Amino acid sequence: MFSHIAVGLDGSPHSAAALDLALGLAGRLGSVVHGIHVLDSTIVEGSFITDISGALGVEPLVNLTPQVETLLRDLGETLREHFEDRAREVGVPFRFHMVPGPVASTLASRADTCGLLVLGKRGLNAAAHGDLPGPVTERLLRISSVPVVVSPLRPGPVRHILLAHDGSPRSRHALRVAGELARALEVPVTVAHVRGGREDSGEVLKEALDHLRPLGVTTGTRTASGNPPAALEHLAGETGANLVCLGSHGHNRLVEMVLGSTTEAVVRRLDIPVLCAP
Repeated sequence: MFSHIAVGLDGSPHSAAALDLALGLAGRLGSVVHGIHVLDSTIVEGSFITDISGALGVEPLVNLTPQVETLLRDLGETLREHFEDRAREVGVPFRFHMVPGPVASTLASRADTCGLLVLGKRGLNAAAHGDLPGPVTERLLRISSVPVVVSPLRPGPVRHILLAHDGSPRSRHALRVAGELARALEVPVTVAHVRGGREDSGEVLKEALDHLRPLGVTTGTRTASGNPPAALEHLAGETGANLVCLGSHGHNRLVEMVLGSTTEAVVRRLDIPVLCAP
């Protein structure tokens, strides 16, 4: 399941942190790491060229596209060298992919055959987004067909997984992913149920434990109530977990479309890696 791990590379500090996390996981799992750098087609095909041409006082027909493409490819080659050097340094097999296209959809497509996609929480324009995840990361949380791990700036080796489980279908998929990852990494899992009302935590937790027990994974349970991101942040600190795993969406998709998903809120709030299973 985790024999191939993809990581998005854009040259930002968050991207470098994502690479460190991906290489660390690959070294423990025996995986091939795929470094993916997307030559952003919206820069060379969209309004960017026209805007720059206008600022310089020249006609767009003078065509700055070749120069911009050259700069982007030069950046890509620099990223390739750094990626390959880091992979060789830690002894992890690797492949580098530099492909043109819209960033989010191209990354999703290239990562489609991998077991995990690792991303930085923010990209090159991090300053413009404050503490929020970058738009590419948030988009990929919604469209990726494989689990996405969002990395903070200083991720450490995964030593304890906190699994958020509410009994929903997507939560059950997160349960399967967390179980396989915990078994492969030989780390414990704490199953957390954050109650939204009066539902019975016992049945929800029992379902998760029944799945994890045959995997030989060390388990624990926690329950909480109230705001899920705040509750998961507290439980991660309480248990010492340094990777949170949850489904990409919960029960109510209409509420998520209007107010934003719980998954995205957890990614915004927590300063540890978050694994989002689609």
